[in-house]
Amino acid sequence: MCKGRPDRSTGIEERLLRRTRRHDTGGMRTTPLIGEKVWFGPRRLGWGLSPESIEGWLVSATAVALTFVAARTWPAHPLARRLPMIALVVVAVTKGTSPGGRRTRSALVATRATTG
Repeated sequence: MCKGRPDRSTGIEERLLRRTRRHDTGGMRTTPLIGEKVWFGPRRLGWGLSPESIEGWLVSATAVALTFVAARTWPAHPLARRLPMIALVVVAVTKGTSPGGRRTRSALVATRATTG
């Protein structure tokens, strides 16, 4: 038996392989990088992320409002106008699943249904 490899006679590899196949998401991240609640998920139309929870909607609305305020307050500073949207992208990536479209969303819904 090689070091670091399980004994094939125990069937551990087969059980792990079956478990992996059953919950395989094709490399899609189904949980956020930070925390457990998903704020953003795959879009229904197009490609990307859209708000999935009230927190996601609140963050999105706040970013849009801050962008308008920054554009009126500091019209000569392009970074000030872009900063709220950059923050929104960072929050969406850290509190969302993998981005995608209709197929990714269907796979995520199926995965949630099978895992509870």
